[in-house]
Amino acid sequence: MNRFSEIIGQDMIVSHLQNALRTGGASHAYILNGAKGSGRHMIARSFSAALLCENPQEKAGDAPEPCGRCLSCVQAASGSNPDIITLEPEKESSIGVGDIRKMRADVQVRPYRASHKVYIIPGAEKMTVQAQNALLKTLEEPPAYAVLLLLADGTTNFLPTIMSRCVTLPLRPVAEPAVEACLRERFGADETKARLCARFSGGSIGRAALLLENEKFAVLREKTIALLRDITRQDAAELAAFAHETAAEEETQDFIDFVLSWNRDLMVCRGTHDTDHLIFTDEVQYIIEAAKKTSWRGLQAAAEAVFRARRRLFSNVNAELTLQMMLLEIRAAYRNETIPLTEV
Repeated sequence: MNRFSEIIGQDMIVSHLQNALRTGGASHAYILNGAKGSGRHMIARSFSAALLCENPQEKAGDAPEPCGRCLSCVQAASGSNPDIITLEPEKESSIGVGDIRKMRADVQVRPYRASHKVYIIPGAEKMTVQAQNALLKTLEEPPAYAVLLLLADGTTNFLPTIMSRCVTLPLRPVAEPAVEACLRERFGADETKARLCARFSGGSIGRAALLLENEKFAVLREKTIALLRDITRQDAAELAAFAHETAAEEETQDFIDFVLSWNRDLMVCRGTHDTDHLIFTDEVQYIIEAAKKTSWRGLQAAAEAVFRARRRLFSNVNAELTLQMMLLEIRAAYRNETIPLTEV
């Protein structure tokens, strides 16, 4: 069911939209700006359902919610409401002027049953300049019943004229404890897995849920732990082989996140002797012992090596060589030594 109460970590946006529903002051166009998995679609579905609901629930002091029982709500939940239209562009990579013109033609048709007609545009940042100029004609003189929801991952590609005619609602990363709690309560994840996926979700419940179901993610975690537990005894050829395999499997970014989190746990354990907030909770005893053997300077050097690798990847430096260099630097840091020139 599409309910605002199910949306986690976006209280300001939910409050704004519910107030618009309560006062009858919904804007004709919104930009829901957030990364993939941030909850843009869920917010759009909940707002659309509530806007078209025939019997909105609003008890004294409560925020408005769709009833979930009327025909409009039932159709909204099943994706068959004729007054909620999701744009499906011809090309996956962009939204062209032809796509927008088709939508504009439909906008001229009044709602079938409801007082409003909602248009949801996923990937709105992919609109070409021509498509945005075509959309402007609707934004400048929208029918009273039309509401446009532009779901975007960033707003830098939008024309200033588009931005000025829309209410922009930026979605914020959800706090890790809230993501973790959601994974446990809604998806039945155990504490260790919920904490791990929440840590790597980037504040996105959608991404956390995908990681929870991703078997390759769990396998990579175990491979990374095995490598890092033994990295001071690995030779250059073994590290190069691991870098080659990881880059070939296109698991580079997740691997770097694992390494950074592992080093973070060592730093937390060495600096505070506190094991209550470790990410790798199933490796507590090993982390305690490893933290004792590794100098603070070595842990800082390892962290710097990971951040350097991340910057190189963002600059499109060869992934395999980047990982290989990072692992050699981490091995040297954990050994409290410099990297032999023959291995660089």
